[in-house]
Amino acid sequence: MTRLGDVVNITSGFAFKSELFNDQGDGEPIIRIRDVGQGSSGTHYSGTYAEEYVVSKGDLLIAMDGEFRLAEWSGGKALLNQRVCRIEPDLKKIDRRYLLHLLPRQLKLIEDATPFVTVKHLSVKTIREIELLLPPLPTQRRIAAILDKAQAHVANDRQTLALYDQLAK
Repeated sequence: MTRLGDVVNITSGFAFKSELFNDQGDGEPIIRIRDVGQGSSGTHYSGTYAEEYVVSKGDLLIAMDGEFRLAEWSGGKALLNQRVCRIEPDLKKIDRRYLLHLLPRQLKLIEDATPFVTVKHLSVKTIREIELLLPPLPTQRRIAAILDKAQAHVANDRQTLALYDQLAK
């Protein structure tokens, strides 16, 4: 077992000035909580920013309010807004695909155990403290490959069921 903070680097989003947000496409897209898992953002930021908050396609993001979820960013260059964090795995210690399969369950356990009045909040400290089973890298890669295949089969089954539903109509 290991703590997540020992095998990833975490970058918290920045509290960009909301008065510089726009939906006209002026500036860079800004990733807000609702955009995690969507792969795009209709909100742009027209101000200056530090490079450390630039997100690229393939970066792993966690939504830290409401529903705690992990997603791989599928959009292009964008900015990391507050209450969203990026996790960068140390590839010498943890396989990226293994982490993608393992972390959502851990986040769901935390979400289910988190009390709230209006919205659930997740802290970077809590993310760092997540305990993970960390077998050797070759084993992690084998596990990830098996889970990737299973996920592909599930997606294929969903497509098949949707086709059957269309045919039945």
